[in-house]
Amino acid sequence: MLHAAHILCLGSSTSAAGTQAAQLARCTGATLHVMPLPFGRAAAGPTGSDPGSGAEAAVPAHVVETQPRSVTAVLQYVGDADIDLVVADTPLDRGPVPPLATDLTRALTRRLDRPVFIVERQDDPDAIQRLLVPTDLSVPALRAFRHAVALARLYDAAIDVLHVIESVPYVALTPTDRLSLGATTLSERRGRRRLRAFLQEGEAAGVQVQPHIMRGAAADQISRFANQGDVDLMVLSAHGSDAEEGPLGPVGTRVLGRVTRPLFLVRASGPSLLGPPDDAA
Repeated sequence: MLHAAHILCLGSSTSAAGTQAAQLARCTGATLHVMPLPFGRAAAGPTGSDPGSGAEAAVPAHVVETQPRSVTAVLQYVGDADIDLVVADTPLDRGPVPPLATDLTRALTRRLDRPVFIVERQDDPDAIQRLLVPTDLSVPALRAFRHAVALARLYDAAIDVLHVIESVPYVALTPTDRLSLGATTLSERRGRRRLRAFLQEGEAAGVQVQPHIMRGAAADQISRFANQGDVDLMVLSAHGSDAEEGPLGPVGTRVLGRVTRPLFLVRASGPSLLGPPDDAA
């Protein structure tokens, strides 16, 4: 189950982000904050002036009167208002684009210490049926998986869990290469055992989980799986420590520069949308 007290929608309250933010606020009992942006459409009133959407009518809402003049001002508001989750749109007029397509979304994914949900404006917010969770099977990745399980229960969706094993080409025949191939096989066996634990945890929550193991470059395989499959939302853990790439790490940065799917980003530490018993490793 998801837990939140304050959810911030960046942009129009009648956009896909507004609808998703309102749905999440409704299921968690959170207060919905709507922040109109200079480059977005005008926000509706706190009770939702569009009778077709009615997104905010069923949840407490606070419309931020002053438009932020910079990304820094947005981040400052997130901290001051103790926001638990930030929901933002990708550009309306550019078709399907990567989650890091704008300065705002890049700043949100790199600088915020709490979950971020980046949605496609042209997508149907109610059409989330399959979630993709790329995982390195670490403890931080397990935290992201547990967020995915909670989201899957909310949307009545299934989860694909993808683990990529970095492998060397089979043409390599030296003793060192043969040892590398053996290690890859061992890694695959270990990966399958740990993925079974993910599967069992999902099934215990009533969620269908399909595990996948692929070989190759992690960023390439994840991007290909996300863009070619029936993936409606990717749930990704940000736990890198690369000085240049930030918390996304080099693999996460490359993936988010290539995929054109909505993104739910979970930090390895800091605020969580999981209750204390569920957030334990």
